[in-house]
Amino acid sequence: MSTPQRPSYQQRTAYHVTLLGTVALVCSTALVISDEQTREQIKAAQQQRLAEQIMAVLPPTDHDAAPLERELELELGDQRGTARAWQLSDGDEQIAAIAMESSAQGYAGQIGVIVGIDRDGQVVAARVTEHRETPGLGDDIEARRSDWIDQFEQRSLADPPPEDWAVAKDGGDFDQITGATISARAVVEAVHDALTIFAEHRDELLAPQQVSATDATDE
Repeated sequence: MSTPQRPSYQQRTAYHVTLLGTVALVCSTALVISDEQTREQIKAAQQQRLAEQIMAVLPPTDHDAAPLERELELELGDQRGTARAWQLSDGDEQIAAIAMESSAQGYAGQIGVIVGIDRDGQVVAARVTEHRETPGLGDDIEARRSDWIDQFEQRSLADPPPEDWAVAKDGGDFDQITGATISARAVVEAVHDALTIFAEHRDELLAPQQVSATDATDE
């Protein structure tokens, strides 16, 4: 039984080139569409996670505080770059507290921390937002792993005094983590830096921001 002969146009090089090009175009179009859809989902998930992290370090409130709508970017000067902060307003539009992003070099990379600070410059709470420290050792800086990070609550630049803003191993006032002293040092530094930035920019941070009606309905 003879094999059916393919049409002559299918035997031409141009046909195969066109076919491959069409397949590549269809695949790339599908990837672009998928990427656009996934990008929006990832962005929404990141915003939701950020909102949860912010609210975890701020005082509890019984009204719609919407801190994501009150984001500030601070120019730190002296080549220190910028810092992000979010305001928590009370029912009278006064700023009750702020959440401040900070970071410091840990054992395996930068450790990101978010610090809630009240109007008086006291820490409400602090949480590690990202790190690459050693699992089972350095990750004890996370609130889900231990209560180590709770020792920063109600601390300020004056409590303890500047020379005691260090881990106990370095003569400071904060517990270290066995086998992860560098990780603990980094978090102490990051929290202290957040308090320092708050003190330097207090007036700006506590000045109520105008939130438009459109922004207020975006969430």
